[in-house]
Amino acid sequence: MQKKNGNYEKVLLIIAALLAAGVVTFTILDSQGLSERLAIKQASSPNNLNPPPTERVKSVLARLMEKVNWVSPVINGKPVPLNKSILLLQKGDQLFDLQVPEPALRPPMTNEFLVKNDIPNIESPNVGSLDPDNDGFSNEEEFTAKTNPRDEHSHPPVTQKLFLKQRITHDYKIKLNSSSPPYQVQRIAPEPRASKFVSPGDEFGFDKNAAARFKALTFTQKLEKSPTTGLETDVSELKCVDISTNKEFVLIKGQETNLADYEAEFEFRIGTPEIRKVREGETFQIPGLGVTFKVLGIEESQAVIVPVDGKNPSGESITIKKG
Repeated sequence: MQKKNGNYEKVLLIIAALLAAGVVTFTILDSQGLSERLAIKQASSPNNLNPPPTERVKSVLARLMEKVNWVSPVINGKPVPLNKSILLLQKGDQLFDLQVPEPALRPPMTNEFLVKNDIPNIESPNVGSLDPDNDGFSNEEEFTAKTNPRDEHSHPPVTQKLFLKQRITHDYKIKLNSSSPPYQVQRIAPEPRASKFVSPGDEFGFDKNAAARFKALTFTQKLEKSPTTGLETDVSELKCVDISTNKEFVLIKGQETNLADYEAEFEFRIGTPEIRKVREGETFQIPGLGVTFKVLGIEESQAVIVPVDGKNPSGESITIKKG
């Protein structure tokens, strides 16, 4: 029994010795690996560096030293400067280059007109009706007249802003009532009615304390046969002249003659609109212009005026349209 126990103890001692030897061996091997990891690597010698990319460097330098000729692009035959920005605007789906004439951004105004005169608000659809220099004329009016839309002293003729609002008729109806001298001439309108008996060579009028307006020139006895009844009618004529206008007219016995004079109602449309009423043959001035005009004639749809110096015309006649 003692012998068996002794053998068992020997086996345990051998196993413990083997385990101790294994642990010692592992510790030695592990310490050797750590030292290798902590070892400082020696730097490589300069003679062992990779060679520089010489050919590539030469290629880059050659490219940088290469002389380049820049050529301006040409649009519609016109070189586009490379050192200036180009004004481009978009209207709807279309892009507009204002350095070229077509397409026009705001017709009938040209792109050159908009750019050259530095027209403000060109992106606005109603830029043609704007007036940047406040002279009373729109951009489109100045474009048409070839004046400067940015200079208040450069503008179309101010008579373009004068319009005939209406023609006012002043009836003046007279009639020859007799065919034996002295001849009776009656004024029917305006009131009051009045009559005068005149002979050729007489000057006459119907207003008291007023200068004579008319002069009788000649009398002609005339009879006219009716094509239906065959009866003769007295259609004698008295030829007269209106002294104020030097216009001749003929009075026919029994018939009214309307010597109506006309008055033009003008409206001047710069700034606050002003109304002027001027009779045919009279003169007037446009506000702020200092020029006198005479009314030569007034029709239903237009009037004709002319600048005058004293009593003499000093320029071409101008037609003023109704509007």
